[in-house]
Amino acid sequence: MNSGAIFISFDAVAVSGITVESIKVAKKLDDNGIISYLDLGYDIKVDKGNFGKPYDKEKKVYQGVFNLVRIDDIKNIPDYNVGFLEYLNSVLISGSVALPENEKTLLLSRSRYMSQELSMLIFNLWCELNIKYVFVENATLPENIIYTEALYQAIEIYGEYKCLDNFVIWRDHDLMWNSEKSVMKYGVPPYKYAIKPRNSKYITYVTLNSDLKEKLEEWCNYDVKVKVVKNTYDFKGGDTYINIRDKLKIGHEDVLIARTTRIIPQKRLDRDIYLIQKLNQLFIDDNMDRKVFLVIAGEQHENDEYFQELNNKINELNLVSFIKFIGPLHHIYMPSQVDTITIEDLYHSCDLVSFLTSWDYDSYGNPVGEAISSNRCYITSNYEYYHEVFGKYDFEAPVMDISKEQDGLPYDNFITDVYKLINDRPRMNKIASRNFSIGKEVLSNDIVGILNLV
Repeated sequence: MNSGAIFISFDAVAVSGITVESIKVAKKLDDNGIISYLDLGYDIKVDKGNFGKPYDKEKKVYQGVFNLVRIDDIKNIPDYNVGFLEYLNSVLISGSVALPENEKTLLLSRSRYMSQELSMLIFNLWCELNIKYVFVENATLPENIIYTEALYQAIEIYGEYKCLDNFVIWRDHDLMWNSEKSVMKYGVPPYKYAIKPRNSKYITYVTLNSDLKEKLEEWCNYDVKVKVVKNTYDFKGGDTYINIRDKLKIGHEDVLIARTTRIIPQKRLDRDIYLIQKLNQLFIDDNMDRKVFLVIAGEQHENDEYFQELNNKINELNLVSFIKFIGPLHHIYMPSQVDTITIEDLYHSCDLVSFLTSWDYDSYGNPVGEAISSNRCYITSNYEYYHEVFGKYDFEAPVMDISKEQDGLPYDNFITDVYKLINDRPRMNKIASRNFSIGKEVLSNDIVGILNLV
């Protein structure tokens, strides 16, 4: 049986930035004869509504890249269910439920016993699949401390059993210091019951930027070393894309702004809606026969209340014909049905990519990197990690200046900068070309090559 690599996502959604990055790695591994498996985390994370959900359409999404797997016997572990996991989290992580210390100790003891049971199930699955490499995605976030502890135990047992060296990449896309801070989802530092990364000869720790690396190492009392490995983008080109403007009834002289995003409050789509209204009004004021359209690619039912709120605002501003929700799209390198529109088709068809996210939600910003590698201009908010990930490399774009205290709607100077840009095609071409050249140098890292996995 060929050796395998298993990817374990703590994101618990069918398609996410995490699984997209995993696909890129899996394709590299496939070139070396490694079979890739993916656990979407449906039995790990409870707040995405997918806990225990059977795989269905997900299998088709990843056919040819991943074999979808999970711990089938996990449901046989007593108390391993949504109710207990939510209670464990509310007591030990968020602190929303208060318990005396002796009862917390008993709860923690129970969770550790469950971790031991689960670790053996994980070990058995890895043996069955002949796993050679393990990629753990976002498991330092204390979403499920039972599963995180079980993974650490399984890694030690399996590594010793198979006489392996470094075979695990533990990659944190988000950490407690930058994720869901406004609602204090993970409590307050020092995150007493969150499970810290531990020094192991089997594990290489990876995160996306230097600030998170430093916070993580300090939290672990410098017992572990963390590598910074950026997300990667394809600058080779050569694929054939479809122009979808006609299908969307958008004129070729009009402006198409693309937004590929989860449709949740933290992504601040209200900013894009406000911007579209203002830009169209500027064209009217200047007697110019051009219109600005916003095309949003994302799952419309992840947060039905927010989606309805956005539609109410769109109706209130009379923007129904200017804002188009087209549902989630896949990347061109993902398995899909023939003639399915891809994210790359949308970028190919657009004039501008938008990423006006909130201050403290995103630790990276994949749409910015995707715009750069697609030879398109972008606009962005100056979110907390924008400078660390992109800004310091001198990429050029209209940037909406925000902060923790000032995180509202687009202001006049920013709107004017965007308006000037979309009315200057030669400048747009020049900026996109220059950004592409810089990006090719600094955004083409390869996690497989860096960590010498094969």
